[in-house]
Amino acid sequence: MARHGESKHFKRSVVTASLVIPRKKYKYYTKPLPGKHSSKDGVSILGFLRDVLKIAANAREARYLIKNGYVFVDGKKVIEEKYVVGFSDIVSVKDNYFLVWLSGKGKLISVKKDEKIDSKLIKVMSKHKGKKGMNILFTNDSRNIVYPKDDVQINDSVSLDLKSYSITGKIPFESGKNIIVFSGKNAGKKGVIKEINDGSVTVSGEEGDFVVSAKSCMVI
Repeated sequence: MARHGESKHFKRSVVTASLVIPRKKYKYYTKPLPGKHSSKDGVSILGFLRDVLKIAANAREARYLIKNGYVFVDGKKVIEEKYVVGFSDIVSVKDNYFLVWLSGKGKLISVKKDEKIDSKLIKVMSKHKGKKGMNILFTNDSRNIVYPKDDVQINDSVSLDLKSYSITGKIPFESGKNIIVFSGKNAGKKGVIKEINDGSVTVSGEEGDFVVSAKSCMVI
């Protein structure tokens, strides 16, 4: 039950700009629960099935897929229709796999994959030492990953195996690497890192150079 004054839905006219949702077709949009993505950067799984993937014509059809166990996010079954989905997540429906990505205008889109996806690329947002000197990596999708080695740094991207939850590869955050901006006013823009300076990054893009926060972009 929602707390007093707290809505379970957003009015369609005020839904965050990061979502690809037809604003006039439905009056309300299901508000996602707090989770690994914020409500302004994510969408409920119900909304994703209906409005992004478009494999459900309406909320009833989306609920049928969810409640009958056909929907997985990052390899885990999702039965809560308000579960939040966002950038870099892997969604599967009846053995069809989709990568949640961003369009050039920063809108959430889906990229269909021809084969099963067993891993995902995520960004290391922070890093600290845990028990017995083990590294704890905090990622853009709100994971805390225990990692024994010291070869992964803040802002690097890592490939996470979705079965073992172990890191199977990494991409260093350095000049010459390709990036995508996943938050802020430049969300969706892509380019090549030209220069890194004290938390900001100069990126060479299709329309010229631009500067973004290192925290807002991911090497790919």
